[in-house]
Formats: sequence, C-alpha cells, structure tokens
Amino acid sequence: MANQVYLEKRLLRSQRRNGQRNYRWSLRWWDPGSGSFKCESTGTADRTLADTMRKTKWAELNIAGAAPPEPEPVEPAAAMPTWQDCRDAMQRALEADNLRPTYINDCLLTLEGLRRMFPEVSSPAEISPELANEYKRRRAEAIPAPSPWSIKGDLATLKAIFGKWLGRECGLLKSNPFADVKAPRCDDPDVRIVSAAETEALFRWLADRWNGWRLPLIYLQAAGILGWRATEIASLRTEDLLADGYVRVGSESSKTRRHKFGRLPGELHDQLRACSADGYAFGRFSDELRRLLMLWKRKPHHAAKVRDFAPERLVGWMQDELQRFNDANQAAENKAALEQCRKPDALPTFTLHDFRRTAITGMQMAGVSEKEASIQVGCTPEVMRRHYERLDGMAIAGRNLERRLGQSPQLLRACYARDENGSLDDLANRTQTVAG
Repeated sequence: MANQVYLEKRLLRSQRRNGQRNYRWSLRWWDPGSGSFKCESTGTADRTLADTMRKTKWAELNIAGAAPPEPEPVEPAAAMPTWQDCRDAMQRALEADNLRPTYINDCLLTLEGLRRMFPEVSSPAEISPELANEYKRRRAEAIPAPSPWSIKGDLATLKAIFGKWLGRECGLLKSNPFADVKAPRCDDPDVRIVSAAETEALFRWLADRWNGWRLPLIYLQAAGILGWRATEIASLRTEDLLADGYVRVGSESSKTRRHKFGRLPGELHDQLRACSADGYAFGRFSDELRRLLMLWKRKPHHAAKVRDFAPERLVGWMQDELQRFNDANQAAENKAALEQCRKPDALPTFTLHDFRRTAITGMQMAGVSEKEASIQVGCTPEVMRRHYERLDGMAIAGRNLERRLGQSPQLLRACYARDENGSLDDLANRTQTVAG
C-alpha cells in the first residue's frame, strides 16, 4: 500500500496587516521505520507550490530510485595558518639558518607591518596578488611618504618571506603573492661627500663641546680612512689592532660575514690603541663620557645613566652628535638670514654613513682598483659604484671629452671661453681654431 503524504497548515506567531496570522504549509507522512509520523516544512504559503512539493515527496517514498542521491561527504578544508603561526615558524627558520639578528628583526617587523595594514585579513594565506599591489600603493601614499628605496626594500623582503621562508622552507603557503609585484623606480642616491672644510668644522665643534675629547675624533678619522660601516668600526676588538698599523674586523662583526683588513697611519693607530678597554678598541668610551658629563658638563644625573660600552651605543651617540652639529649650523644660518633680511638657505647635512662614502670616493681618486676597494670595504663593485662613488661618472666624462677632442685641459678650457659678445661659439670651430 502506498504511503500517503498530507499537507497541513501551520500557523505562525506573526500576523498580517489585516490582523490574520501568517502560515506555512508542511508535509506529513507515516514512517514505518520509526513507527511514527514525520513532518517537514515546505517554507511557503503558496498552495500550488506546496502541492508540487507533496507530490515530489510521495514519489521519493513510494517509487524506487526517485529519491535524490546522497551527497558525497565533503572533506573539511584545512585550517589556514594564522599570523602568529607564520611569524613563529619563520623566526625559527631564520634562526636555524644562522642569519643576523638585525635581518631577523627586519623580516618580523615587515611581516607585522603587512598584518597591521590589512586588519581584516586573518591569515597570510589570504594575501592575494591584488592585496600585494595594494600594499605598495598604500606604502607610497603614507604620510610622511617613505622613499622609493624603502618601498623597494620592503617588497624584496616580503617576496623572500612569502616565497622562500613561509613557502619553501616552512611549507605553510602555496603561492607567493609578491612574486610579480613591480618595485617602484628609484633615482640614483645622492652620494654625499664630506669635504675637508666640513670635517675640520665638525672636529672643532666636537672639541669645543666636549673639552677636546679625542675618542670621537679618532673614530671619525678611522671611518674616513677605512671606509667600513659605522658598527663595524665600533665593534673593533683589542685583538683586531694588529702590528704595523693594520686593523681587522672579525667575521662575526662584519655584515658580509668575512674578515676585513685595513691599515691606519702609525700615529692614529697608536691613539686608537690608547682608547682600548674591556676587550674593545673603543672600550674607554663609556668611562670617559661619564667623566665628561660629571666634571665638564656638571650633569651627574646624566652621567649615572650612561651604560657600559656596546658598539651600538657608540654609533648611536655619534649619530646624535652629528644631528646636533647639523642643527647648530642650520640655526646659525637662520639667525644670519634674519639679521640680513633674506631667506635662509637650506644647508647640506651629512650623516655618519657619509664618511664611508667619502673614504670609498677617496680610494677611487687615489687610483685604487674597484676590486681592491670592494674587498677592503666589503661590498660588490656594482653596489660601490651605485651608492658610494661620486666622482666616477665625472671622471669618465672628463676622460671621454679629452679623448674626443685630443686637447690638454688648458686648451679645453679655452674652448669654452666666451667671446667679446658674451656668447659661446661653436665648439667644433673653436676647437679647430685652438688646434691651429
């Protein structure tokens, strides 16, 4: 006997505008397996639609093969790694590869900056190529706007994080959304060279400010000769002061993880050795600074806060002093401009890293080959030409002009002399005239 399916009207609590109660049609049939009636709502108040659903249900109960097939079980999707999971896994991988702590911190900070920029994203796996390009745009639109070099560096770091560390090394991500993100175009950096007059003015200012203290002057002189990075010079150990004026920075303190050697004049080498204490070449820095703050500056509270020597503290102190020197020069220029009723000029400033650029440019001017200079300063010739050498392009242009015209520098200057009307004659005609 066929199993009958009935339609039943089920009243709802809600009412219509005319005050009558809403209702829905339900299906009701006898289930032999459980020995009781079962109900199923149609979800509609339309009698025609409900009757169609009743016929479909009757066919499922009484006709073999009319029931829809059981859906295949769907495997639950694997849980995506959280930001914290990726951060911890990447940190372990970086530390296992024995990378520098500074690089590890830079990677962690860059990943944290990406997370803060997109708070609605719950996992790095949800970062798409569109969001990666949006990251570049938002970084460029930030206030204050970072330099294109900073954005280019962040994109390179994120490309390594998603592609190498979280992808191949840790196996947490399947794709790299930053693989095809185009970095912004960057102009060549302006290589700042510290002139002899600026160096003399800085040394005189430091001597007046710190009662002729020799240690910071020795540090700057060594930086201008060796061309090493600021922290590498500050990290010199006592055993790195070799005989005959040679100095060495160990691989554990070098950015390139290789030993580097340099040589200082004999007198400067002796003065540097006199600054040694506690295993560091500049180890007397903290004690001498405390003494000057207490006796010269009359600031015992400041002297009590000076910590024991560390290379990073010496570099930070030198950077602060250079910033004060630049600010003092600009303040003097502003005062002079106010007295003369003119607009003050923006004076050029320099940083501690400019002494490295000055040393490398000095090596070039002295005729040192690029290979030898790159070995001493610890960077490739390409990086050295792009970021540190200033006179390379000017020297090439000068030599090319001399080769093309075949004239001496005195005759070349005559080629550019102005005529009686104050105008420049044709270069070719003037060259022929001078040659004749």
